[in-house]
Amino acid sequence: MLAGGPISWKSHKQQLTTTSTMMAEYIAVYNVTCHGMLLKNLITGLKIVNSIYRSLKLYCDNSDAVSFSNSNSSTGAGLYLDTKYLFVRERVEENNLCIEYISTKIMLADPMTKGLPPEVFEEHVSKMGFSKDFI
Repeated sequence: MLAGGPISWKSHKQQLTTTSTMMAEYIAVYNVTCHGMLLKNLITGLKIVNSIYRSLKLYCDNSDAVSFSNSNSSTGAGLYLDTKYLFVRERVEENNLCIEYISTKIMLADPMTKGLPPEVFEEHVSKMGFSKDFI
């Protein structure tokens, strides 16, 4: 989100097969981190603003992936990740990235990625700023 609105959206099938939900979510966090850092550098490079000092804030609805991202130890499923995915942890340690848990009940992206009951779908879409005419 920039200035209260989304500036980028991507939804695709992951290219990598994982053995756990935590690993799948963590790889998604890695992809978002790469994209977010690219956008941060682009905005700074275009001199739209002098610099972006605040860390990027990412929300993830998988508490294990958030814990793994914010910790320095590699245990369990995290032992089998390629070292390139440690990029996320490095950005967290440098305070360039903040990953927070958010309940799936309030994850606004869910209507675009999974089937939801109609009342939950409509609530999420209205929070995105769409009127009932667009649904």
